[in-house]
Amino acid sequence: MSYVKIEGGNKLEGELFLQGSKNAVLPILAASILCRGKVMLHHCPDISDVRNLLYTLSFSGVKSTFKEGLLELDTTDAKPYRFGPELAGKTRGGVLLLGACWGRFHEAGMAYPGGCVIGARPIDLHCRVFRQLGAILTEESEGVMLRGCPAGGRVMLSYPSVGATENAVLAAVCATGTTVICGAAREPEITELCRFLNSAGGRIRGMGTSRIVIEGVNGLYGTEYTVSGDRIVAGTYLAAAAVTAGEVCLCGTGQVCLNGILECFRKMGNRVYREGDSVILRAPKRLRAVPGIVTAPYPAFPTDMQSQTVAMLAMAEGESCVTETVFESRFGVVPELQRMGADIKRIGRSVFIRGTEHLHGATVTATDLRSGAALVLAGLAAEGETCVAGYEYIARGYEDICGTLGRLGAMTVVAE
Repeated sequence: MSYVKIEGGNKLEGELFLQGSKNAVLPILAASILCRGKVMLHHCPDISDVRNLLYTLSFSGVKSTFKEGLLELDTTDAKPYRFGPELAGKTRGGVLLLGACWGRFHEAGMAYPGGCVIGARPIDLHCRVFRQLGAILTEESEGVMLRGCPAGGRVMLSYPSVGATENAVLAAVCATGTTVICGAAREPEITELCRFLNSAGGRIRGMGTSRIVIEGVNGLYGTEYTVSGDRIVAGTYLAAAAVTAGEVCLCGTGQVCLNGILECFRKMGNRVYREGDSVILRAPKRLRAVPGIVTAPYPAFPTDMQSQTVAMLAMAEGESCVTETVFESRFGVVPELQRMGADIKRIGRSVFIRGTEHLHGATVTATDLRSGAALVLAGLAAEGETCVAGYEYIARGYEDICGTLGRLGAMTVVAE
């Protein structure tokens, strides 16, 4: 298992250009199957989740070349393929291949998806969506099989699930008739998926609201698209400056929605402002506690920033409380932070944090992508050396995190 070794205590200062968004590009990669021809994606992040999904797509006949942020896909010869557990288990983005493949080939099969262990994340909502669009769906112990032609209709979501909304969009864009998705998730990444599909000939309106209307088209064609910056990665690197009393200028954030994240950072005492296409953060000598933070679907505070925020508050002056309402098992970072001297108590879906002025280095283990990032943040501010095992989790969403932090003055390295 690879790990990140961090020598704490360095103030981080400097300028970074924000990488492309993981949560935007993964559904776009799945959507590429619907585009008969060549797709060019600019500003694509070179992360393991992207590499793994490209590997999975290759079994369906999708050809790809990826170099320096430019990803070229050719789906001309794409064909149906039943993705087994060895492929479905590589990334949670794989579940979106169900909607995309069914939309193009009128059949799709996949083992139950993998990814980080941060909660049950069942695909019940996805299956309900497919049935509402006319799928003949078979659930077996090893996975799901879809057959039939997608037909427009009313899709009712009982919970604004991002993945289920994306699968509904993917299945409906080439369906016969018009589909109305009610109770849709409103995350910026869904809006981006819809914009990509519209650039390829889709007819989608209402993205960014809870009611998305899709007029089915006969087929999509090749297109060229630029992926936006990653809002969670942006929050993570701003947090890195905040926990080290530093200052960072994050470029390429002009179109990135950071409102909920920046509001929380300001409550901690950071000076944060936009300047052109950049966000600048100047941290205080010590962060302030925040009494109550609750994660919830967009536009509320994002669950993907919860672990990093808990790490920040572990060093803030005063007492804080963070409540997680999206994923029931997303407090895996808590016992690891306690190893570093954090005073945190968990009760149900909330953690109560009494900030300590200094954490100490320790050997800790990432349990998922965001807990890994949070432990790196804690290591940057801790006294002494910290080793974060489970680098493969971090590499799922952060492009060369050690090299990036190193450009700001951090002493970090990936080791075996």
